Amino acid sequence: MIKSFTELETAAKKNVSKKVVLAMAEEADALKAVSAAAEADVIIPILVGNAAAIASAAKEASVDISNLKIVEADGEKACAAKAVELIREGIGDCLMKGKTATATIMKAVLDKNTGLRGSGVLSHVAILNPPTYHKLIVMTDSALNIAPELKEKVAITENALSVSRKLGVEKPRVAVIGAVEKVNPAMPATIDAAALSKMADRGQIKNCIIDGPFALDNAISSKSCEIKGIKTEVGGDADVLLFPDIEAANVFYKSLAYLTDYPIAGLIVGADVPVILTSRSDSDDIKYYSILAGVSLV
Repeated sequence: MIKSFTELETAAKKNVSKKVVLAMAEEADALKAVSAAAEADVIIPILVGNAAAIASAAKEASVDISNLKIVEADGEKACAAKAVELIREGIGDCLMKGKTATATIMKAVLDKNTGLRGSGVLSHVAILNPPTYHKLIVMTDSALNIAPELKEKVAITENALSVSRKLGVEKPRVAVIGAVEKVNPAMPATIDAAALSKMADRGQIKNCIIDGPFALDNAISSKSCEIKGIKTEVGGDADVLLFPDIEAANVFYKSLAYLTDYPIAGLIVGADVPVILTSRSDSDDIKYYSILAGVSLV
């Protein structure tokens, strides 16, 4: 079981280097991240974008890209389309968002004729490594599904479970997050949480333990559960945090990203290949950790 990004990096270095296609590689922090991953023999980068703009960003980042392959494309849409095309042709193993907007790259990924849509629901997962917690946590969905209903939450949960299992967790524990730890008919998220818990009990969602609703403190603190009298196999030991909607998840993700120095990785799962996807303003460290996570799922 991989319990930290240090362990994830060690595991990634043992694998054969994967080819990561960076869409619109005209962004300094993304270039720092792919350069660091290349130097660590984790990936072989393929840079898609305007060569002059990439060179300018590389100079800003103080990284040497002279030995990296550049595929010329101009503009967000063209860069996203070309990057997806390279994946479809088998030239790349993993797609990464560069300077292009999330909406633009996701439109290319979801294109019915030329994209990488896959057969299921796509969702965003973030992998967190808080120093105050005893293992990695997978959280979802802070970037893609806006207000998922129960059916979509099942699919989003399945995606997060697949990531957790890739990290070596045989039977992940899923905490379904809400504002309170009791079912309240006025709070639909708590009703969904109860339904998901029972679906796992009945084997409709397999090889996991789901419990909820949980307020966030109950999900990650066994002491909180003890104080509040919550008997649970999940609270204080969650592997996955399922948030009720994009607003709650995004605020939580960005609070960690911008108010702490916790290691974080972000990616889209459910497509034909992992899509390494972070905010354009995320640090090069977050982007590097996201590369480690992405190539580990290939």
